Amino acid sequence: MLVAAVVVGAMAVRPVTAQISGEQVRQRYEKNTKGANISDYSKRLQSEDADTRLEAVKSLGASKDKAAVEHLIRALGDTDVRVQAKAIDMLGQMRANESTPVLVQYLFLRTTEPQMKQRILASLGKIGDPRAAQPIVEFLHRDLDPATRGTAIYALGDIGSSEAVQPLSEISVADKDPTARRLASEALNKVQAQQAIQKKEAKGPSAAFLAPKVPPGQGGEEEQ
Repeated sequence: MLVAAVVVGAMAVRPVTAQISGEQVRQRYEKNTKGANISDYSKRLQSEDADTRLEAVKSLGASKDKAAVEHLIRALGDTDVRVQAKAIDMLGQMRANESTPVLVQYLFLRTTEPQMKQRILASLGKIGDPRAAQPIVEFLHRDLDPATRGTAIYALGDIGSSEAVQPLSEISVADKDPTARRLASEALNKVQAQQAIQKKEAKGPSAAFLAPKVPPGQGGEEEQ
C-alpha cells in the first residue's frame, strides 16, 4: 500500500513539474525573441530584420511605460511601413502628448501616404492634445480624399479644442459633401460638450456652495 501511494504521489507531481517547466520555457522564449524591458526593446529597433523591429514596437507600446515614447517616435522613421504604422498606433493608444509635434510634421509631408495620414489623424484624436487642433484645421484646407478629410474632422471632435468650433460650423453648414456635413456636425457637438465641461470645471464651486452653513436650530432671530 505504501509503495502504491508513493507511485500515485509521483504521478500527481509530474504534471505540475511539467507545467512549471513549460512556463519557464515560454518566458525564456519571449525574453530571447521579444526582450524583457525597455532597453531590450529599444535595442531590437536597430535590428536589420523588420519583423524583429515590429515586435519591438508592439512590446514598447504594450509596456505603457513613458520611457517607451521616445523609442516609438524614433520608429516613425523606420524603413518598413508596418513598423511605422504600428508606432503611430501605439503612440495614440498611449496618449503620448510628446509625440504631437512629430506626428503633425509627418502629417504634412508629401511623402506620407494617405492611409498613413489617416492613422496619424486617428492617433492625434486619441492623444487629444489641443496643440494639434490648429494644424489639423489647416490640413483640412488641402485637397484631400473623402476618407482622409473625414478622419481629420473626426479627430477635431475627439480633441475638443475651441479652435475647431468655427471651421467645423462652416463645414457642417456649407460643405458640398453630405457625409462631411454630418461628420462636422457630430464633431462640433462633441467639441461644444467638452468645452462646456471645461468651463464648468474652471468656474469651480458656486458662492452659495462655499458659504458657511448654519447648524440647524441656530438660524433664528437674535435675542433682545
